Amino acid sequence: MIHNRRLSDNTYCLRTERPDVKIRAGQCFSVGTRDLGINREYSMYSAANDEFIDFLIREVPDGIISPRLGSCKNDDLIEIGGPYGDFCLNESSVVANSFVFIATGTGIAPFHSFVQTYPELKYQIFHGIRSENEKYDEDHYKVGSYIPSISQPEGGHVGERLTSRLQSTELDTQSLYYLCGNRMMITDAIAILRGKGIPGSSIFTETFF
Repeated sequence: MIHNRRLSDNTYCLRTERPDVKIRAGQCFSVGTRDLGINREYSMYSAANDEFIDFLIREVPDGIISPRLGSCKNDDLIEIGGPYGDFCLNESSVVANSFVFIATGTGIAPFHSFVQTYPELKYQIFHGIRSENEKYDEDHYKVGSYIPSISQPEGGHVGERLTSRLQSTELDTQSLYYLCGNRMMITDAIAILRGKGIPGSSIFTETFF
């Protein structure tokens, strides 16, 4: 492991050395420690061509893997396997198309990987989060492209759900839509997209269980 970077009370960015394999933005890895003998899959947060791999991880209360990884120090050994998955962008479509990325919580990880890998990408990101401190590395995105929906804002302000934002937003039917997060959000978001005329062939999903 190279280092752990805390982003909020329960979320951190784990950086590891890069294995000598071909990696595509949006893929995931199996991550764990030798002492536990159990791994979990996490989407890559860093660019595909970086000299390291970052993972955006939320600690699960009473979990086995995420609290252990969150407590790792710089000289601890991390086991990773992969990469796996094909939740990736078609290289030929990067310049020719615009993209809309829809995520909840740490489901933004593959989209961060996309925009770090392809600086020329034309995109918007709709990010459903509970609080302000979950706008992870928002300065890494192009100005105006990162659109958070905060469901539990501080100061007595009225919250906004991600699906409500999507429902009230005019969406481009020519863009390609990538969704990553919990199953309920993905199901509801697909129904909204289809209702707004987005063809099913333009919608791609990765579900967090």
